[in-house]
Amino acid sequence: MLYRLFPIIIVLILAGCEDDISLSNGTVNQLGDKGILIGHFSQDGSKLVTVDSSNSLSVWNSDTRAPEFTVPQDKMPDMVREVVLSKDNNMLIVVGDNQLRFWSLASKKLVTKVNFTGVSGYAYISSVALSPAMDKIVVAMSDGTVNMAHLHTQVNNQFAPHSRPVMHVEWDDKGELFLTAAQDGKLALWRFGSPEPVFTKEFNHRVTSLAVRNDFSEFFVSDALDNQVIASLIDGADKSELKYMARFKVFRKALFIEQSRLLATSSSKSQLTIWDTKSGNELGTWQINTVNSGATIVDMYAPSKEKLVTLSSDGLLEEWALNMLANRR
Repeated sequence: MLYRLFPIIIVLILAGCEDDISLSNGTVNQLGDKGILIGHFSQDGSKLVTVDSSNSLSVWNSDTRAPEFTVPQDKMPDMVREVVLSKDNNMLIVVGDNQLRFWSLASKKLVTKVNFTGVSGYAYISSVALSPAMDKIVVAMSDGTVNMAHLHTQVNNQFAPHSRPVMHVEWDDKGELFLTAAQDGKLALWRFGSPEPVFTKEFNHRVTSLAVRNDFSEFFVSDALDNQVIASLIDGADKSELKYMARFKVFRKALFIEQSRLLATSSSKSQLTIWDTKSGNELGTWQINTVNSGATIVDMYAPSKEKLVTLSSDGLLEEWALNMLANRR
């Protein structure tokens, strides 16, 4: 029996050593020193928007790492639920409990305010997504309500497809379809303006992570326990399932690395994991650089299939060399 176990132990040791490959090129900068509660890269990666622990909201230039605009404190909501940058980087949306504040980044002026509610009186905004053409917006609520609003016509279609907070909304590349995923474990694809889903998927636990490819061909979704799949955006059918040794794994942020088979995910800990989307295999897990214990990744951006940049809750920007994984599947 001992002889049979010995080769297995050797294999496990070698597999563990394989994860020691170094991906990090180190920290390139720190955005402020007050910690990041909310942080997003712009779609083209040229800008960053952050909200820190003092409720200060800044838009940063990614190349110079210098702030280009800070929202005046007296114009900030008491609690920022989310921030959204338009695709062309000209519009900033600051999300409060029940109000969207639209800022022009060109003029650095507040343009307008728009209120949204749910079916229930206590509902607050839980997720917001602006269409690529910036003419439509989906405003999801904590009671499961979804608002589909035309910004030009100011027509809002409201329906309640979920029973718990809707934490994730993702548009397609044409501004016609969008995904919602909520804490009720339900995910659905919708055509803007219609309350009838194109398809739905249900999980036993709340959805904690959602990501889509830029061409809207497939998506990654994770629930709070042990269900993590990559599925087709045609019919929702599973294409692969992530594989790992642990009984369960917590997923937070996720990003498809375009023009590759790689998927990057973060956990509730200070960890970055890279996966093969075809096989579902875990290619490795690495610790991010931290200033404070318990720091996590708040957003990720991949300028190419060979490079990843992470932003942590410490405000640290860290670069990762994905080309080091070229021979791993």
